[in-house]
Amino acid sequence: MGRTKTFDPHTVLTQIGQLFIRSGYNGTSLDDIVKRTGLLRGSLYSTFGSKQGMFIAALKLSLAGRDDQLKWGLLMVAMLEVTPRSKKVFKIVQAWYESNQSNQIAAQIGLALLKHSGIIHGDENNGKQS
Repeated sequence: MGRTKTFDPHTVLTQIGQLFIRSGYNGTSLDDIVKRTGLLRGSLYSTFGSKQGMFIAALKLSLAGRDDQLKWGLLMVAMLEVTPRSKKVFKIVQAWYESNQSNQIAAQIGLALLKHSGIIHGDENNGKQS
């Protein structure tokens, strides 16, 4: 009889989210996720179902949390790579957008994209690289 491996889903999803931000959705393999989290494939699949399930869980966690870097990073990956081919992720991002619309949302998305691309860093918002 195998032993049950316990882990903190919040910690694991944060690790997975950071990996997706660093490498992109398409650039992140299951082997990368296994290596980063230290979990077995079976544990990951039984908990999250698939790579997309892992991404969705990390995205939902980030949207509900207070870690802006994780939230904006995963939103960028979602909008650039995942929403064009996943209706489920599209609906999550669309619902977030509709509930967070403001006059500044386009500017916030643009700033997050500039940070995600490395054009600007930290709290910069003047477009100059540090």
